[in-house]
Amino acid sequence: MDQFYLRNVAQYEALVGAFVPPPAMTSGNLTKANAPGMVVSARIRPFLEEDKAAGFPSAVFPRAAPNGVIDIHDLYNHPRGRPILKSFNYSVDKVFTPEVSTEQIFDDLLVGLIPFVQNGGVGTVFAYGQTGSGKTFTISRLQELAVEALLPPFESQPTPSGSPSADVQLTIIELAGNSAFDLLSERKPISILEDSHGTIHLSGASEHPISTPASALSLIEIAASFRRTASTLKNDASSRSHSICRIRVLNPSTNTQGFLYLVDLAGSEAARDVATHGAERMRETKEINMSLSVLKDCIRGRAEWDVQSQAQSQSQSDSMIKGKKSGKPKPKPRIPFRQSALTKVLKHVFDISEGSGSTEGGRETRTVVIACVNPSLGDVAATKNTLRYAEMLRVAGLVSIAMGEKGGKEKEGPMGWGNREVRRWIGENSGEPKISADILAPTETGAEMLRMSMLEFEYRCMKSPGVTAGQAKALRSKFWKFHAES
Repeated sequence: MDQFYLRNVAQYEALVGAFVPPPAMTSGNLTKANAPGMVVSARIRPFLEEDKAAGFPSAVFPRAAPNGVIDIHDLYNHPRGRPILKSFNYSVDKVFTPEVSTEQIFDDLLVGLIPFVQNGGVGTVFAYGQTGSGKTFTISRLQELAVEALLPPFESQPTPSGSPSADVQLTIIELAGNSAFDLLSERKPISILEDSHGTIHLSGASEHPISTPASALSLIEIAASFRRTASTLKNDASSRSHSICRIRVLNPSTNTQGFLYLVDLAGSEAARDVATHGAERMRETKEINMSLSVLKDCIRGRAEWDVQSQAQSQSQSDSMIKGKKSGKPKPKPRIPFRQSALTKVLKHVFDISEGSGSTEGGRETRTVVIACVNPSLGDVAATKNTLRYAEMLRVAGLVSIAMGEKGGKEKEGPMGWGNREVRRWIGENSGEPKISADILAPTETGAEMLRMSMLEFEYRCMKSPGVTAGQAKALRSKFWKFHAES
C-alpha cells in the first residue's frame, strides 16, 4: 500500500487541492453541550525528518477553530480506473495543530484540574494513539507541568508549625497485560487488590512524598528509564505497556484527598507490524486492544451517568419550582471497570456506587483524552482508527435552548454557561459581603456548578470572609431558581 501511495503522490495532492469540505452541521437554536467533566481532544504530531524522507504527503487537515473537525484524506486504488480520493471527517472537542506546544495544551486542558484536585476531585488525563504519534512525549511533559503547578501554592502557604499545608505523593506504575510493576522501585512486581469495602490497593507499590518540582522531575525520569519498550516498524522504542502516574494530594485545610492520574496508554499497532513479530507480539497486542476496549466502555459509561445525573437534577429542580413530585430516577448503568487491570486501577474515575461502603464511589471526576495522530498519508489507516476511537468516547450532554427576547440578545441558562459567565453571575448576585468567585467557582462551568453538592457549594461560599451559612444557602437557591426559570 505504501508503494501505491508513493506512486500516486501527484494525483493525491491534486485531488486534495480540489476537495471542498462539507459544511458543518447546524441545528438552529439548539446547542449540544458536552458531557459534564469530559473533554476529548486531538493532537496532530508535526512532520518529522523521517516523514519527509519517506516522501508521504499529509493526510490530516484540521478545519479552522473552534469547530473541532478534522478532515482525513485517503487514496483508494479503484480497480476500474484512476485512483480516487476518499475523505472522512471526525469531530472532537478541541484540535491541537502541530505548532501548538505542550505548554499551551496544559494551559488549555489541565490548568482547571489543579484546583479541582486540590479540593478533593479526581482528575484523569489519557494519551492515546498509534505508536510514534507523540503520546509519551506529550504525557511526560504534562506530568512535569502538573507537579510544578501543584506544588508552589502549598509551599507558599505553611501551617503555623512551619510544615507544608498539603501532602503530595507520587506513584508511577506500569501495566503489561494483567501484570503490574512499580517503576519507582526498579520495576518490582506489585498486586492490584480490592478489599471488602471496594477500595483498590496497589499492594507493594511505593509512594514518594514530593515537596519541590525538582524532586518530582527526578522521580519521573527514573520511572521512564524502567518503562517497558520494544522495537516496531514505526518506533524503535515503542511503549508496549500502559504507564500510570498517580499524584495524591491530601489537603488538611479542607480535609480533602484528591487524585490526578496521567496515563500514557500503550501504542496501538497496525496488523502489518504485528505480523512481523510473531505470536508473542500478537498476544501482547490482543491484551492491549482488549484493555482499550474496556476503557472506552468505562469512559462512556461514566460520561453517560454524569449526563443522566445532570438531567435528574434538572428534573428535580423543575418539579420543585412547579410543586410537583419528580419522576422515578433511572437505574445506574453498569460500568465494567473490573474487566481490565487498567480500569481496575482507575476505579476512582469510573465508580458511581454511592452508599456501597466504598471510599471511592460517587466522587466528582473530570476526564481529559488526548488522541495523538501522525499526519503522514502512510499512517492514514491508524489515524482513522485513533480518531474513530476518540469520537466514540464523546457523549452528548443536555441540549440547551437559547432563550430569545424580543429586540434583545439571546441568552441561555446556567446549563450552557462557561466559567466566565458563572463568575460574572456570582459577582452580580452574591450580595454583601461579596462571595469570591475565585473560591466558589475557580474553573467550574454552569453545568458543573449544578452538579456541585449543597455541602460543597455552601462550604466554598463560607470560605469568603464574613459570609454566613444563610447567605450561602440564599445564593445557591437563587442560582437554582434562575436555572429552573431558564
